[in-house]
Amino acid sequence: MGDTRAGTPRTLSLRAYLLLLVVGTLVPTVVLAAFLASRVVVDNRETVERRLLEAARSQATLVDAELAGTIRALQGLSESDRLTVDDLAGFYQQAVALLATQPAWTGVSVATPAGRQIANTERPLGSTLPFGTDAASVERAARTQMPAIGNLRIGGVSGQWGFAVRVPVIRDGTVRYIVSAWITSRSFASAVRRQGLSDDWTYAVLDAAGTIVVRSRDGDRFVGQQGSTAFFRRASLGDEGVMRGTSLDGVPVYSALIHAPMSHWYAGVAAPASVIDAPFRQSLLALSALSLLLLGVGGAGAFAVARRLSHDISRSAEEAEAIAQGSGSSHPTSRVSEIQRLLDALERGASLLETRQRERDEQVARADAARDEAQAADRAKDQFLAMLGHELRNPLAPALTALQLMKLKGAAASTREREVVERQIRHMARLVDDLLDVSRLRRGAIELRREPVDVADAIARAVEMTAPLVADKHHVLDVDVAPGMVVDADRVRLAQVVSNLLANAAKYTEPGGRVALRAFAQDREVVIECRDTGIGMPADLVPRVFDLFVQGERGLDRREGGLGLGLAVARTLVELHGGRIEAASDGPHRGSTFTVRLPLRAGTAAASPAPAAPVTGADIPGGGARIGRVLVVDDNADALEMLVEALRTAGIEVYSAATPRTALEVAARVAPQAAILDIGLPEMNGYELARAMRAQAPGTRLRLVALTGYGQPQDMTAAREAGFDAFLVKPVDTHVLVAALTHEVVAP
Repeated sequence: MGDTRAGTPRTLSLRAYLLLLVVGTLVPTVVLAAFLASRVVVDNRETVERRLLEAARSQATLVDAELAGTIRALQGLSESDRLTVDDLAGFYQQAVALLATQPAWTGVSVATPAGRQIANTERPLGSTLPFGTDAASVERAARTQMPAIGNLRIGGVSGQWGFAVRVPVIRDGTVRYIVSAWITSRSFASAVRRQGLSDDWTYAVLDAAGTIVVRSRDGDRFVGQQGSTAFFRRASLGDEGVMRGTSLDGVPVYSALIHAPMSHWYAGVAAPASVIDAPFRQSLLALSALSLLLLGVGGAGAFAVARRLSHDISRSAEEAEAIAQGSGSSHPTSRVSEIQRLLDALERGASLLETRQRERDEQVARADAARDEAQAADRAKDQFLAMLGHELRNPLAPALTALQLMKLKGAAASTREREVVERQIRHMARLVDDLLDVSRLRRGAIELRREPVDVADAIARAVEMTAPLVADKHHVLDVDVAPGMVVDADRVRLAQVVSNLLANAAKYTEPGGRVALRAFAQDREVVIECRDTGIGMPADLVPRVFDLFVQGERGLDRREGGLGLGLAVARTLVELHGGRIEAASDGPHRGSTFTVRLPLRAGTAAASPAPAAPVTGADIPGGGARIGRVLVVDDNADALEMLVEALRTAGIEVYSAATPRTALEVAARVAPQAAILDIGLPEMNGYELARAMRAQAPGTRLRLVALTGYGQPQDMTAAREAGFDAFLVKPVDTHVLVAALTHEVVAP
């Protein structure tokens, strides 16, 4: 029945369509037969034309594939180091070896960009060679520095019909030689011979100038001749086409022409018109007779089967509708095999849909479980890294403090040894910081504390941070920073970016080298450029130098150290600031340049506080009496002992406790003005101890400093919420710790 919904065309039943078909059969049979016969002729001709085009396309593909393979082989040969050092004898042997693997080649030659041959495998090395007759392809290869395919000519040392494929040899951006392969018409015909064509068909390959290179019929007669005028008139109309014309030997043919996309040569396939048209004429007569018979039979049988077909198709539609609604199959049957196959397919489809639904539900469940596992693994990894940082920093802290105590006590006999140990401890601490920074950056867990920052201030901090490394390598550091440049940035993170660049330059520059750091304004941006005279980078390393764990070539001693994280951290921090960072190098042993570009803050420079001078025990008159009593709490005996000794050496009155319970007792007895608390304490952690100490002495001014191996952002947040005034990560210099007792210092 028709569907009368708006926008839907009215439909007719199958029975009505079959009745219309019967009416159509009553059209005069002669006219119908003639029409059908003409359509058959047209369809058959189109089929032949498609076959011709497919054969021509296949032939063009073979031509391009063969020439492309030749070019690739020559390009590999052109990379020979023998040509780099002008070792023609060595190159000659390599060319002879390659020639044995290329059946289509008859010779390999090398010539100057002007076309003068200097070696050819068809003659012994050192023989007098002809200048070469295909100057156009040589000139094109030398001028474009790209492979070139010459046109057919009589040439080569053998004087046969053939063509040259040429590849320029480029060294330092200049064409030094032209390497060519000479391919004769006969050898090329063997390489691109098309299989599976009818014996009556002819195929041909023509070069870009229209000269016949290969012809399957009478090849020796026509190779070297120009293709027919009609052939190239059709070629001018597009890259491919089919036409009827006359072949070079005067036979009427249907021919297809393809312009090969890579080589720009032509591939053609032709079939005699007599062979093509004969079946058409036979089909016309047979179809006319058959049409008269079938129209009569069809008209009589159409009405007879209409009722049955209509019923079975309606049942099929009802079955499909039931499956779509999820009711399942009712297993209907039909005496019409096609309709029965349709019903069977619908039944299989219903079963398959049910199976797919179960599989989808299972896959969703597995995906949810895998996601939960991945999230759990990621959390475990973060916890592991935090614990790793804590466990690595804890032993570093007392070691660094002990070294500083040795320095303050003036044990001159071991000065060199102390410097070595101190430098290595600081290096280990930097590796831990880099590793944790990478983890936080990959999770997006770092939040920038943006403020107006004077670029000169950030660079000064970076230079101070890397000064020991630069001094140890005896580098000359030139710093040139334009004044008054202000950016919206995180002061600490910006200094970290510059210090990472300076540390990278120092590591990869030989002792006594030069490192130049300059900053200037350009196009509403601040440009920070770090240039060194170090080992440089190969071209393939430059695009990857900012990737995680990527490092330049280094010896087995790895005396520079590092995990390949500093530049990755620098790039991520620069991008978080809305800037970009680039690397450049002229090659190995020619130095490197790293350039950071950050948006310049709108308006003039904002006030930027000058960095406070480090505070040490020597800076505190009267032995640091201004700080007052300090309580130090740490469950690590070595760390506690060294820290107490360092503060006492700085002239500070210090009390110590190894447990929170003891700490509360000491605090109640001596009422300290400041306390330095470890976070990972037994019984109660440092956050809980801080709250307990403030609750124990309400209303008193107590400065609390967290000193811990945990350095995650959530640790700093928890410290602020617990009431700490400063947060320091182990290991820490004594002067920084003393400064934290008297200033608002919060270390990242």
